Amino acid sequence: MTRDYGSVRNRYREAIIVNPLMTGGLLPSDVQKRMVKNGWLSVGYSICFDCVNGQSSLITKPPIRDFLADVAEFLGGEISYHTFGCRAAQFAVMKTISDYLRSNGDRKHAGIVLADSLCHYTTVIAAELSGLRIEEAPNTGSPEYKISAESFQRKIEEIKNRTGKLPCLIAVTHVDPYHGNLNPAEEIGKLAEEYGIPYMVNAAYTAGIMPLSMKDLHADFLTASAHKSMASLAPLGFLVTLNEWSGRLLKLTVGKTTLESKIKNKIPALFGCSIGGAPLISAMYSFQHVVDRVKRWNEELEKIRWFIREMERLDGVSLIGERPHNHHLMHFETPIFWEISNHHK
Repeated sequence: MTRDYGSVRNRYREAIIVNPLMTGGLLPSDVQKRMVKNGWLSVGYSICFDCVNGQSSLITKPPIRDFLADVAEFLGGEISYHTFGCRAAQFAVMKTISDYLRSNGDRKHAGIVLADSLCHYTTVIAAELSGLRIEEAPNTGSPEYKISAESFQRKIEEIKNRTGKLPCLIAVTHVDPYHGNLNPAEEIGKLAEEYGIPYMVNAAYTAGIMPLSMKDLHADFLTASAHKSMASLAPLGFLVTLNEWSGRLLKLTVGKTTLESKIKNKIPALFGCSIGGAPLISAMYSFQHVVDRVKRWNEELEKIRWFIREMERLDGVSLIGERPHNHHLMHFETPIFWEISNHHK
């Protein structure tokens, strides 16, 4: 039944990684060495030896509690929690909103999440798992596929006229994964404030890559992907929020089991405890590197735009997405490559 899994080799070990979905998650070489040297890869529960509260976010040896406070400050929030990737952070937000709706009798908000039409598939799944329904604010279509605050406002009014209620959440992908467009998250955040709608920014491709502050974006929640954009091992994400929402989000379970009179310090929306282990330690080791690199974002942006100019010198190659481009995620139309592929198998 067993196969020779022990002989599996990483065929990309010596490769230069240029895939923009991966480059933000590259661990510095010194971090890789420290992970091995300090034995963080030797056991699954590597951070849990000194856990006395049953909640990994409260661990002080290693200093996870302090690290999460620093992550919150770095991203302009007040409290943060580590999660099983950005998708789990989005689910926690959606579940919190869904529970809040039920407890308040749905008087003002409908069970509708208004998202941009270029959101990641995990945003849709998180909403569906939480009993909510996604509706989309449209983009402008080819060639730029831009999202605007005006399209969100029109959709809010449409939902309000149709249901008599507002969406329960606005979810915006800070940079979309398909074209790398930097969406107007701040403008949409101001709109959410005006309507009194909770607001989540999915910063999976920007938190740890470029400077940002959830307060500047007027966001109630910010979700981040450490293995995409914060030089960390997978799976790891962060959910950052403000004190106003943290009480609802981090509500402890009141459940019981036969052997325990009460399950203590477990957060249902986060599956009790996000554990952490090696991915969390890698994020801690890489944190100074991440903090420093966002300060050089303007230099990176110049390189990105230079690359676009050079690519478009090739016959028929054209950038799809906003111009000027504001992120290293890029989508090119390349008819010449298709033509070549028809003749060279």
